[in-house]
Amino acid sequence: MKPVQILPFLITVGLPLISPLQMVAAGDWPRFRGPNGNGIVEDAAFDPAGVERGAIEWTVSVGRGYSALSVAGGVGVTLGNDGERDHIVAIDVRTGRQLWRHTYPAQPGSYPGPRASPWIEGSRVYTLGYWGDAACLDLKTGKPVWIRNVAKEMNADVGEWGLAGSPLVISNVVYLNIGRSGCALDKATGRMLWNGGGGTTGYSTPVPFQRAGRLHLALFGAKAFFIVDAENGKVVVEYPWKTSWDVNAADPEPIAENRWFISSGYGKGCALLDVSGPQPREVWRNKAIASHFSSVVLHDGHIYGCDGNNGRGDLVCVRAADGQELWRQRMGFGSLIKINGYLVYFNEKGDISVVEATPAGYRQLVHRARVVTDGKIWTAPVWSDGRLFMRSDRGTIVSLRVAR
Repeated sequence: MKPVQILPFLITVGLPLISPLQMVAAGDWPRFRGPNGNGIVEDAAFDPAGVERGAIEWTVSVGRGYSALSVAGGVGVTLGNDGERDHIVAIDVRTGRQLWRHTYPAQPGSYPGPRASPWIEGSRVYTLGYWGDAACLDLKTGKPVWIRNVAKEMNADVGEWGLAGSPLVISNVVYLNIGRSGCALDKATGRMLWNGGGGTTGYSTPVPFQRAGRLHLALFGAKAFFIVDAENGKVVVEYPWKTSWDVNAADPEPIAENRWFISSGYGKGCALLDVSGPQPREVWRNKAIASHFSSVVLHDGHIYGCDGNNGRGDLVCVRAADGQELWRQRMGFGSLIKINGYLVYFNEKGDISVVEATPAGYRQLVHRARVVTDGKIWTAPVWSDGRLFMRSDRGTIVSLRVAR
């Protein structure tokens, strides 16, 4: 299998990065949206035709929720809820066999179950539950290193739908989107290093990047887009962005130096922001992509994303420079990633489509219907070690072998 490309720590301002300490092995998908946190991976083992003919290797149930499987070294970790407790579950991704399970009391909440995906690093896994229960566990045994309810400590409101931003670990710090503009914990102990204040939380995962030689985070709060100094939590950019029900959920996407794409649903739409000056300004704004919670992917200067809320959904291609919509195709509400030059799209009915990532028009290569049938598929696609993993809101996870 072709090694996964790792972005260097010291990179151009405005582009994402991962921890220099996190050495990601070939085939790993150790965090939300993959090894680089942008839903994109290059892997010669991916076979588009395998989506249609590939065998379902195993099916397991982990409890209700939307947490995606994170995979490292053949171990996958996710979260679910049984109505009274959250379960952090480790699975052998080759066989589906459960390796361990850690539980703690937690009500299921609205649209039941945890949303955030784990972060796996070395011998540790970091998780976040619906109500703010942050945890660090031993990856081999599931034994807790530390657990604390960060939302309660901050007096933060988890919002109408619960905490959804996944943990981000860089060096010795765990960053979480909790409260007005996030917080930082010591990854060894869980001790709070800084927080941006209580109040209602946004639903996106923090996106790290370098700005003026310092690590910063871009994230969606409940009512604004923020850029935060990662060392001290100081807000250096704030751009108001009000959406119905405060659902700012899709991750901000770096398009070019000092330019960020943001989008949210309920008809709100999207915008490209220039953050180079003292105040952010809109380069363009339209309603071509209204991302309810599915994050977009960027390819060759074009943005691909799901436009629409539950009940409908179009896959849309937009030119990043000016926001011009180039094509759209009704697919059903869903989420996507990009593997090589292909978009892999899961819709909520359990269908998988493989589409060329090209601005020339909608070009579908493969479609496979009803891979999972028990509930809605709102969880983002996961690709690891030659397999696609699909998860339903009822907690069913399916492993589909796709490799050449």
